[in-house]
Amino acid sequence: MKKTLITFGVMVFMAMYSLPMCAWEPNDSTTIIHLTPEKPIIDPEIDNPRGPVYTPMVGQEDYTLYFFDEMDFFVNIYTQDDDGERTLEYNAFMPAQTTMLNLPTSFIGTYLIEVIRGYQHFWGEIEL
Repeated sequence: MKKTLITFGVMVFMAMYSLPMCAWEPNDSTTIIHLTPEKPIIDPEIDNPRGPVYTPMVGQEDYTLYFFDEMDFFVNIYTQDDDGERTLEYNAFMPAQTTMLNLPTSFIGTYLIEVIRGYQHFWGEIEL
């Protein structure tokens, strides 16, 4: 019984340790951007992903985006016309150590944000 409890304790500790680390903590003025996953681009080497998709967390304060997870991302900002045509306005690579991205203050209105992590694409809307 003691061996089972020790094994269980070690497994819980390892599971907690392997969770994504939060790189930045939100405050009252932070808007959380809700991202929805798009169908993944299939990697020929990985036919069948083995778990649920972890959606990255992004926060916004004025023209600054905050990244809660220490992972590599590509960030694309698009405008969209009435016909649904998207135009890329801004893009950036966010290395794992980067926690924030300042967008140009000339952006005004509603924009689409695309966050790319590996073979997964996530979409959301931001108001600037």
